[in-house]
Amino acid sequence: MNDDHALPALIHDLVHAFQVLAMDGQGSGISGHLTARLPNARTFWSIPYGFGFEEATAEQLIESDFELRTVTGALPCNPTLNIHTEIYEARPEVCCILHTHSEASLALGIVGSNLEPVTQSGALFYEDIVLFDEFDGIVLDKKEGASIAARLGTNRAILLRNHGSVVVGESIADTAIAATVLEFAARVQLQAMAVGTPKKLPPAEARQTKAFLRRPDVVDLRWQLLVRQARRHNPHFTFERTFA
Repeated sequence: MNDDHALPALIHDLVHAFQVLAMDGQGSGISGHLTARLPNARTFWSIPYGFGFEEATAEQLIESDFELRTVTGALPCNPTLNIHTEIYEARPEVCCILHTHSEASLALGIVGSNLEPVTQSGALFYEDIVLFDEFDGIVLDKKEGASIAARLGTNRAILLRNHGSVVVGESIADTAIAATVLEFAARVQLQAMAVGTPKKLPPAEARQTKAFLRRPDVVDLRWQLLVRQARRHNPHFTFERTFA
């Protein structure tokens, strides 16, 4: 946290991501989790326990350690964030994690189906998403979080049967974009499955599409659009934090 610009930039992007995902219907009440950390940090930032995505402001964010103890701020951390801490432990490159119970991703997992490359945008997850076909209740200890992290492996997303999805990324922008794409692609796949057998993209074309969608310039353009949309949606919102 010695970088004078890294933490303010993280706070700025994280608050925007909360608002973007709230607009996308992925807040999940008080059950949605979005966290971010500086590279290699053993603490992370999130909203306090009991707050919704749409309520996230820069001043409300708290910093917690991997034992889920608040180290910056006065309010408690969500006690079910063991999914996040175990993924952070296993994946040093990951700087942002989203766990949500959004409807389409949840429904896909419930029927035991993984996301397939049946849409151009969904190719973003080609060979990069897995299904966790277990449910052991609320994740209140590290053991269950470690199981999910192990199944996630090196992938960028996992569908949790009866429980929703987890998306990870090396940046907040990358994660937020991927989350909106996952929900859209899952919804379209479910609609296609309801009327027939979805036709998959050929492997070479799926990989080419994925490579284009992951280009840094494409990610940046998509993120800046989402930022503008969030600001138009909440023109009087506080997106910056005052640091002593």
